[in-house]
This record gives sequence, C-alpha cells and structure tokens, in this order.
Amino acid sequence: MGSSSSLTPRSGSPALYGVDCLEQMVEQEIRSWYRTFYYWSRGLCPREESGMMPIFNALSEDFRVLLTNGSMMNKSEYRDRLFALHGARRGDAPSQIVNLDLQRVERDHMLVTFDLYKRGETTKKVDSALLRRAIDMPGGVGWVYVHESAHDLGGEMSLDRDSRGGLVTLRGSSGNKESAS
Repeated sequence: MGSSSSLTPRSGSPALYGVDCLEQMVEQEIRSWYRTFYYWSRGLCPREESGMMPIFNALSEDFRVLLTNGSMMNKSEYRDRLFALHGARRGDAPSQIVNLDLQRVERDHMLVTFDLYKRGETTKKVDSALLRRAIDMPGGVGWVYVHESAHDLGGEMSLDRDSRGGLVTLRGSSGNKESAS
C-alpha cells in the first residue's frame, strides 16, 4: 500500500542513488495503512475488494497477526477478516497513532511499536510490528508480523507532539510521565 513520494523506491531516486530511507518508508506505510483501514472499517468507501486491496497488498506472503483476542491469522485468514470488517466500526472515532517508535533490525527489517488511541477513551491498543523492505511492494515495505494488545489506562491520556510532530503520551490519569518515544 502507500502512496508515491520522493521517499519511496517507486519514485526511483532514493534507491537508485543509494539513499537508505527505510525509516521514512515504514512510517509512511504505517500511517497510510491505518488511514485506509479507517475508511474501510467505517464503511466510508464502497464495499468492493478494490477498497481493501491496498491494505491486503501491503502484507508479505509470510504475514502473521496475533489479534487482541488471542487468535493468530495468516495472510489469507486475515483477508477474510478484513473483508468482513467493512463498515463494522461505523461511527467509531478515528484512532490516533501515538508513541510511534522505529528500531532497525538488521539492514532490511524494522521493528515498530505504537499505540492506537481514541480521544475520550480509557483504553488503548498497542501494536508491535515487523516490516521488511520489499521493493516489489507499492510502499517499498511489507508487513511481516503484527502483535496487537489492548490495555486499560485507568483514565484518559494527555497527548503532546514530539520534535518530529508525532503524537506522544504525556501523562496518564495518575499524572506520571508515560514512556514517550
């Protein structure tokens, strides 16, 4: 999935000139994937396979996901779940990507952790994901593994912006500084 920009190998320049922009490609992929997922799961686009294919096409052939309910799915199982999710979250507020942290694992893999948070809610979803450079994929990277978990916050979080402009957790309901990356 993902859209063309000067940061992706599709544009030709970064990869051809030896610029390693894996971090930028991964961050762009995550934000684009969740934006598309929002439109799909809220039913804001037609229920046609073409609407979910950008999400599905970003998954590597060996993709696995561990859902918050403990179910492990492969790529084809996740495709069926994804199709069934069209409009299932209609009316839900959008999730915000918070505390995004990227850590390179070897040359072509990136371990990513982030929270999906909805304003006014006292729970958040925490995802960790492994993405791999894949020049044949539209965004230049493919999702290999995702582990989803859900956590009770005990109160609403306060958010702020980090030096890159991303959202980070400032304080939980107890007033203690949260780990912000």
